[in-house]
Amino acid sequence: MTAQETEAPPALILPAAAKLPAWWARGSTLSAVSLVVFLGLWQFVTSAGLIEPIFLASPGAIAQVAYEQFFVTGDIYPHILVSLTEAFIGFVLAIIVGVLLGLAMGRFERVRQVLEPFVMALYATPSVALLPLFILWLGIGLWSKVLIVFLGGVFAILVNTIAGVRGTNPRLIETARAFTASETEVFLYIILPAATPFIVAGIRLAIGRVLISVFVAELYASNQGVGFLITQAGTTYNTPLMLMGILLFTVTGVVLSQGLSFIELRYLSRFREQ
Repeated sequence: MTAQETEAPPALILPAAAKLPAWWARGSTLSAVSLVVFLGLWQFVTSAGLIEPIFLASPGAIAQVAYEQFFVTGDIYPHILVSLTEAFIGFVLAIIVGVLLGLAMGRFERVRQVLEPFVMALYATPSVALLPLFILWLGIGLWSKVLIVFLGGVFAILVNTIAGVRGTNPRLIETARAFTASETEVFLYIILPAATPFIVAGIRLAIGRVLISVFVAELYASNQGVGFLITQAGTTYNTPLMLMGILLFTVTGVVLSQGLSFIELRYLSRFREQ
């Protein structure tokens, strides 16, 4: 057999031009293309009359309503301000209480034993079931809704913080103590950095629950807010306005979650490696 007979046929060699371009191989590009295709199909189905507009408004109709609400009448801004106020206060309180209480329960066994029955009881109780009681205590104003938002987000942060503290490598703690490190130094330089990725993960999980709590609170005990707007649009069969309000919640949750994910990958990945 000659050398020419042993050579691979030219047809089996993949030309360089057949490879996918670099921009197409990026995950962000594929996500954008899939989103555009989805919106195109959505617009086609609704425009062709395959689905009645009362059941599903087209993206064009939703965009038109959004333009009117944001740039013509401005009616959406008071609702957004109310929902943001409730979400911000409740979420900040949930982060503060969840992190501090989680650090204490994860680090000190006696604190965990004392508080765990109450935490588990509240965690197992649907926060929505407590809304009538909160309205009775605080009325239908701001603070009853803030309390619902707080309960919706605090437990995800609390549980993840406890897991991060208790999951700290005990050998690192023993080594630090062998070098005469104080309890404060052990906490600040070993336990807290080890628990930080868990805390951020808990905050990311809490975002969705906070937004759900905002909607539920405004559904039952409010006359303003994006959740109230969605409810009113549903009762009047204003599907474009209702879907626009839903998309406001969706976009807010995605932006916050992706922002925290970026922070975690950019600044906290070294803690996971350690």
